[in-house]
Amino acid sequence: MIKSKLTSWNSSLQNKLLFSYSLVILIPLLILGSILYMTTISVTQTQTQENRLLEMKLLSQNLQEYFNSLELYSRVIYTGEIQQLLNKGLPTDIIEQTRWKSSLFQQFAEWYGYMGIKSEIHNVTIVTKDGTMIQRDPLYIGETFADQPWYTQALALQGEVQVAGPFKRSYFIPSSSASPYTFSLVRKINNTTGNANLGGIVIDISVMDIYRLLSGLKLTNVIILNGDNEIVYSSAIERIGLKWAEGGGIHGNSSGWMDIEGRRMFVSSTYSDVTGWRFVTLDPLSSIQSNSNKYRDITIGIGFFALIIALVISNYVSRRITQPIRTLQEKMKKVQAGDFNIQLDVQSTDEVGQLTRSFNRMTEEIHTLVHHVYKSEITRKEAQLKALHSQINPHFLYNTLDSMNAIAVIEEVPLLSRMAKMLSEMFRYSISSGEQVVPLREELKQVVRYVEIQQIRYDDKFSLIVSIPEHLLAYRIPKLTLQPIVENAIYHGLEMIPGEGRIEISGYETDDYTVIEVSDNGQGITPDELADIQRHLRHRETKSVSEHIGLANVQERIELHYGPDCGISLKSEHGKGTTVTYKLPKIEKDATS
Repeated sequence: MIKSKLTSWNSSLQNKLLFSYSLVILIPLLILGSILYMTTISVTQTQTQENRLLEMKLLSQNLQEYFNSLELYSRVIYTGEIQQLLNKGLPTDIIEQTRWKSSLFQQFAEWYGYMGIKSEIHNVTIVTKDGTMIQRDPLYIGETFADQPWYTQALALQGEVQVAGPFKRSYFIPSSSASPYTFSLVRKINNTTGNANLGGIVIDISVMDIYRLLSGLKLTNVIILNGDNEIVYSSAIERIGLKWAEGGGIHGNSSGWMDIEGRRMFVSSTYSDVTGWRFVTLDPLSSIQSNSNKYRDITIGIGFFALIIALVISNYVSRRITQPIRTLQEKMKKVQAGDFNIQLDVQSTDEVGQLTRSFNRMTEEIHTLVHHVYKSEITRKEAQLKALHSQINPHFLYNTLDSMNAIAVIEEVPLLSRMAKMLSEMFRYSISSGEQVVPLREELKQVVRYVEIQQIRYDDKFSLIVSIPEHLLAYRIPKLTLQPIVENAIYHGLEMIPGEGRIEISGYETDDYTVIEVSDNGQGITPDELADIQRHLRHRETKSVSEHIGLANVQERIELHYGPDCGISLKSEHGKGTTVTYKLPKIEKDATS
């Protein structure tokens, strides 16, 4: 209904003039308004990007200082006392172990106070070369770091610090309102006094420590991601530690527009070489557009006022122009109703007068076509229909063939009886008025009947091999789509070869289609003729492939029934044979039911 109304509106010359005047006014306004609007957005976007760069610089400086202090704390492993304890190794005696650990972590505590470290250290773990976990606080029960990828990667750096995480540690208390995630400062312990492998150190810091640090900067819509696109920091605490799918499309120092969680965002990203983290800021399109919307509203208001003026002026002008055309339109409706004898008076010499003269000539020609060409064509069609009705009654042929079969049996001519019976069944199948789409099983029976008759004719010169899976026998295909192809194989392929011929019909399924192949070992088709046949099949030029009309007919019926994606294709090698491949829709689950 809406489409018909639009068509009716567009068919009016007055409406077109009205539309033209409106465009003359609106297009310049829209162009000017669009330029102003886009310029404002561009300026706002540039300002936003510059402000975000300053924020990222401040954020990077604060985190740099923070991680410098953590790195400084980790250097306690290179003090003489700790190197001596680590080289000595963990005693086997329980009492000595307790004293050894107390001395070790006492050095950490003194270093923490001496260096003025402000970060809150959750735990310190020394991982020996055999994987033993020596913890300041025995928090990790049944957990080991030695085989973790992040730990082995850190050891490979030969003493350089690597930041890993966030991790959800086993010791987190669920009742706490803080985030359960920590990140770890990891480095290999280089031996400065000997050659023994001293293992590595893992220093755990709560993610909330970073949260408290950055909260003071009053940053909005800032996310920190690690290399695995896990959220290390977000203003929404509950998101910390989660995978962020959109993070995969955000790379190091870059900026641009992205669709994130259903919203258009201007995304800025900065990469930190110290931590391997990305600092990402998100600015919704709506916030950037806020300053530009008022210019848009002003432009819309001016355009609306100008449109009203254009409508008033164009309505007056268009009425004076279109009134004579409307008179012509009313007369044309009578012609549309079937009155082709109507003639209009030509009252002017302008374009409307010329249109009237053309209309009069058109009605005369239509009248001639209707009363001569069309009626003669109907007469011809009726004659053809009568000729068809006067053709031999199919039942007469059935009865005749059945009589031939009976006489052959009486006269003891089994070969003739077999041919008459097969021909009767073929004829009954071919011209029956039942379903035009039949199971593949029935179509194969028709092929077998046809081949048996040809085998009698050619003295068993060729054989038929059918290899179709049982579940495909119920697949429904248009009637008489296989027999014409088998007929072509015999007359154009097998008839001319000196040896025994073979026709093979096989079927199988692919992911998208059901495929049936009809192959023969006949003389094949020359490359030029094959290319010509394939071209005509693609363009459905049945008149151009008169020698292979069966191919064109089958192709057309398959396309009409299943759509243009289905049909037949040919592969042939001259002197070796031909294969015709049917590409049909894949069988449905209930197709065999």
